[in-house]
Amino acid sequence: MNLHGIHPIVVTPFTDEGAIDHAGIASLTAFLLAAEVDGLAILGVMGEADKLSGEEREAVIRSFRAALPAGKNLVVGTGAPGTDVAIAFSRRAIELGADALLVAPPPVQNDQTLFTYYQRIGAAVSVPIVLHDYPTSTGIVMTPELIARLANEVPHVDYIKLEDPPTGPKITRVQQLARPDFKVLGAYGGLFALEELDRGAVGIMTGFAYPELLVRLYRAHTAGDAQEAERLFYGMLPLIRFEFQPKLGISLRKHILKRRGVITSTRVRHPGAEADLQTLRELERIEAHLAKQGLLELAPVAR
Repeated sequence: MNLHGIHPIVVTPFTDEGAIDHAGIASLTAFLLAAEVDGLAILGVMGEADKLSGEEREAVIRSFRAALPAGKNLVVGTGAPGTDVAIAFSRRAIELGADALLVAPPPVQNDQTLFTYYQRIGAAVSVPIVLHDYPTSTGIVMTPELIARLANEVPHVDYIKLEDPPTGPKITRVQQLARPDFKVLGAYGGLFALEELDRGAVGIMTGFAYPELLVRLYRAHTAGDAQEAERLFYGMLPLIRFEFQPKLGISLRKHILKRRGVITSTRVRHPGAEADLQTLRELERIEAHLAKQGLLELAPVAR
């Protein structure tokens, strides 16, 4: 099992009425495969997993798995406030085809409780676990010492999606403490993707709506082409910054994906925030700037 490369955190497409759009899942998966990503991560924060029923979660996993060919990894978010629930989510996700699990911590700021949570999940599953270190979303801080203990002592804890800024120093500290084959995935909207790769991240797992740029960045970096990696990264940063706005990120990315012809609706489930018209115009201005720089091709604006 190898999670190196680009594994986008993907949105869950809905219809305008708020139902799961299974045709949209197929279209989104085809779009991402055309961008030559290495796999997908679903039911994370971007996937609005907390707004789905258990039945809907299973339906989403089935649809993405059916659309994703063998050889492309499917990473499924299975964290939960309760340990038993997280174990049940994890086992069911594996039954439905998950190749790895993205597991956020429970809402308890206590290292021993967190360790026991992951220890029990690790004992119950047979696929790699990706720790989800995202205090902005979870409210939980996992120290490098705790992360290393989990990596060193808990079966299947093989990766971390690290988005606790400043990410660079934390990556370095985790690498100093954890076993050598424990791997870090960059994230946090891609804001520090180049620096994270320089620090030893084996890939990027984030929700940027132009995944082909992340693929190009990763390939340039892997090939040792520092000049091209810098050109790409510094060029796309304005769009990364704008897309990653708190509360509005899901809406902005759905608007981009709709405009690119990937999904048909920008619906975000309540109480998620929707981008207003002025914000969308600001987004379009940044995209137009990147298009002038030759970094992306614009789709027609349609609202």
